[in-house]
Amino acid sequence: MSTSIDALRQKASRIHAAYDAHFAGQPRISRDPALLDDLVRQLEAVSAEADGLPAAERDSFRDELRQTRDLYQREAQAVREAQKGGADAFEAHHLSTWAQVAFGRYRRHFAGKPRATRDLGLLGELIDDLERLDAQMQGLAKRFDNDELRGARTSLEANLKLYRQERAAIREARLSGTLDDQAGILAQLANDQFELYRTHFAGQPRNSRRPALLERVITNLETVLDRMKGLQQQGLHAEANDNNIGIVEGRLAAYRTELEAVRQARQQTSWPDLVNALGQAANALFDKYRENFAGHDRATRDADLLASIAEGLVDVARQMDDLDRVREDDTNQHNLQIVLDHLRLYDREHGLIRQARDAQQ
Repeated sequence: MSTSIDALRQKASRIHAAYDAHFAGQPRISRDPALLDDLVRQLEAVSAEADGLPAAERDSFRDELRQTRDLYQREAQAVREAQKGGADAFEAHHLSTWAQVAFGRYRRHFAGKPRATRDLGLLGELIDDLERLDAQMQGLAKRFDNDELRGARTSLEANLKLYRQERAAIREARLSGTLDDQAGILAQLANDQFELYRTHFAGQPRNSRRPALLERVITNLETVLDRMKGLQQQGLHAEANDNNIGIVEGRLAAYRTELEAVRQARQQTSWPDLVNALGQAANALFDKYRENFAGHDRATRDADLLASIAEGLVDVARQMDDLDRVREDDTNQHNLQIVLDHLRLYDREHGLIRQARDAQQ
């Protein structure tokens, strides 16, 4: 039975789609060259199936396949070269990856946003992360050097300086305006924390939740509450602010109770079940992305929703990374790699969505 050129092109297209999914835009050192070798074999099999085609179609199609095969073979060689640095090269990549995660979070949640409304707890977390990564990079640099590590250290230094300056500017911005203005900002800050809780905790399996995130929400609300009460002491007599104090106090009590429940649930979860729970949490976020973004016009998409999905993935990745430092687990390591791959994709997509929406304005 003869095979049509259209059927063969569809097979080749599926092979290249696999290449795009696993290699395009991804760091070489983290890729599996054996997968590229397999894609080459698949292309060669498709080329062999073209024997029955008319000569003109066959030769042109095989030339296209040959160019694609050569690309995959060059890429496989480049991947193997990148991995020759051994464990230190992988460590440099690991540290660079987490620095990039922090940079992406800052872009999504701070760049171009009104300072007074920004989450100081999140910014503090980013600063702590970069300070820890900086110390680890300095230690690694004493025995190892490559372009990725040097570039990561340069970017980290510049971003860390920016984040520290931004933290001071946000604090100053929150104190500007009238007491009524400040009360309005505090109400928004509280609502933002309530939304964080609804998105990441309400109705979610407790054993896949990160306690440190809920601790951050609680600390942020405690700061907001203290400032709301401070406005009262400064002479603000506003029913809305008085009511908000009661609301925040009530939420804080509920969140503190939930924090203990989350901690207890995680303590009672076995290692395999915890790995599985985190994998399921990641899959739920992948599904949410596909439902709301895949195949849609970027100019119509909600960048803030994508930022929320990405933040959920960061939370999952941090927990997976914590597990990886405790025990080697092939499933968890595989899942972490997939989550980090998706995070890179979502970060790029978030930037493209903002560009598309800006172009329409």
